[in-house]
Amino acid sequence: MDTSENEITKEVFDTFFHESYCPLEYQQIKNDFEEAASAGSDLFTDDCDITQLTRKNFILYMTSEAYCTFEGIIEEAFESLNPEIVDAVMDLSMTTPNADEITAQYWSTCEELLHRFLLRLYDENLSKQITAWLED
Repeated sequence: MDTSENEITKEVFDTFFHESYCPLEYQQIKNDFEEAASAGSDLFTDDCDITQLTRKNFILYMTSEAYCTFEGIIEEAFESLNPEIVDAVMDLSMTTPNADEITAQYWSTCEELLHRFLLRLYDENLSKQITAWLED
């Protein structure tokens, strides 16, 4: 997507995104997520009561460092699959005042992937870790 030729609108970007997007699947980042999750209880804030962690609230109790680690894994994997989309987002961010509005599809996709993959990590990994901590 050449962002210098014409004014890029949200509709133009959305079309480009849908035509170019290579989906990111959990299996592609599973090992990285599980490695990051090996930090154990350090994933969660100090004021977190481990006995109260559930699938619905565990993300709220993650440290910002842990959350950013998972977010970085998603961004890196997304970029390796979709470099042209990431390049267009970066180009628009540098040249267009309302770039976030135009590229909203990119940001919402990354957020949705992060949330969905964290839930899957909880189901397959963290819930077992939490149960083990409670049994100790």
